[in-house]
Parts: sequence; C-alpha cells; structure tokens
Amino acid sequence: MLLKTVLKNHLLIVILALLAGLNACQTPTAPSGQQAGGDSLSKDSIAQNVKEVVYPLPAPFELTQMLNDIGAAYVGKNLNPVNKVEKYVTEKDKAVNLGVYGADLAYATTYNKEEDVKAYLKAVRTLIDALGVNIDYSPLFSDEVKMKANNKDTLVEIITNTFYATYSSLKEKNSPEMAVMMVSGMWIELMYIATHISKDTYNNTQIVTLIAKQKDSYEKLMNLIENYPNHQALKDLDEKLSVLKPVFAKVDQGLTVSDYNLLLSTIEKVRKGFVL
Repeated sequence: MLLKTVLKNHLLIVILALLAGLNACQTPTAPSGQQAGGDSLSKDSIAQNVKEVVYPLPAPFELTQMLNDIGAAYVGKNLNPVNKVEKYVTEKDKAVNLGVYGADLAYATTYNKEEDVKAYLKAVRTLIDALGVNIDYSPLFSDEVKMKANNKDTLVEIITNTFYATYSSLKEKNSPEMAVMMVSGMWIELMYIATHISKDTYNNTQIVTLIAKQKDSYEKLMNLIENYPNHQALKDLDEKLSVLKPVFAKVDQGLTVSDYNLLLSTIEKVRKGFVL
C-alpha cells in the first residue's frame, strides 16, 4: 500500500524529528495486525511506532485513500475555500486551519486534482509562515512538484514529511497546544469530508463502516485534548467532542441513524467554529 511505503521511507526523518525534542519516553501502541515473530523488529514496525510518538494520529492520507479505494466521489465544494486564509489572524485559528487545509490538501492529492493541490499547497505555506514554524518546506514548491502536481507518490511523501515536521516544530517552540489544535483541525476536516460525500451517506455502508473505524483516532485525539484542561479553546473542544464518546463506545455494533446524525451534527458544528 502507498502509505506503508511512504512511512518506511520516512523512518530516518521521523527518528531525527524525535531526537530533536519530542518526548522520547512515550510508549506508542503497536499497530493492529502487526506480525509477531520473525525479525525482532521489522523496518515497518519501527517506522510505525516512532511515527506515532512524533505524530499522534494516523496520517491524513489513510482516510482519504480509504475513500478513494471504495470509489467515493471527490467533492471539492466541501473543502474550506482557500480565499479564507487571510481571515485567520489568531494563533489558534491559524493552527487549526493549517490542519484543515492539510486535510483538504491530502484529499485533493489522493484524487489527483492538480489545480486544488496547487491552491491548498499555497494556503498551507501561508499558515506555516504565519505561525513562524521553523521547517524547510521548499520541497513542496520544488520544480519537480510544480511539473508533476498530479504525481501522488511524490506529493504524499513530501506532504506527510511537512506535517510531521510542523507538528514537531510547534511542540519544540513551546506551543504544544497549537500542535494539538492543528491535529484537531485535520481530524475534524477529514471526518467532515467523509460524512459529506453525498446527501445519502448513511445508506452507503462502506462509508459508514469507514467512519466507524475512526474510533481509534477519535480516542487518541480526545486523549491529546484532555492533556490541556487549562487551555480554553481545547477545553471547549473537549466539551463539544465528548458527546461522541457513547457513539464510538458502541460503534462495533454499528451506527444507528441517531448515532450517525449526532456524529454528523457535532462534526458540522465544530468545523463551522473552526473555519469561520
């Protein structure tokens, strides 16, 4: 799978980011389905474990690729318009919408939408600069990318590297709350995209199953948010998203219509507050 190949290629970069200042003492959860036995630790398992320490949620391409794999349509009108980027003036708004635009960029890249890719690359660069994130994002605007904006393999690798580095940089500059806001924006936007593929999404069993599988990422996100009870924006977000705990707690038995509608309305409400 494309994403696994990318993660393997990122091993050295992620380890360097980890050594640069993240909490190396955190013990990551082994990914489900990891083989036991054989080599003591395969490259794939090391890369996955280290990645989870550096970037706490699954990479955005995991969900967008799942949507593509099941034949879900690309609905560009649901993305956050790039002309809003100048509206985001507070640190919180910049951070959360960097995550939102990152999810939109991942979605456009997955579906090889060249013009949207170019537009969201620019929006991402604007917010990275506005936040003063000290990373080298020049690969995003290399001649190779400009010439091959629809080269998914190249873009997935570069974009994923960029967001891992951004998350690391925000934590290193004593802005861990902003790092969590960025991750929150990305998760909310990905869920918004998945739940708005069509007006009749609930009757698409493949998409509903995919949404139900986000239980693990939801729980990881909530654990992150709950680490900052004194940060008002994250405290508010915790209260808004906590209503979904009962939904995801029983998601293994499936999503009822009322469960799905609660999830849908919660995602819409939180996203509206994010994108302004």
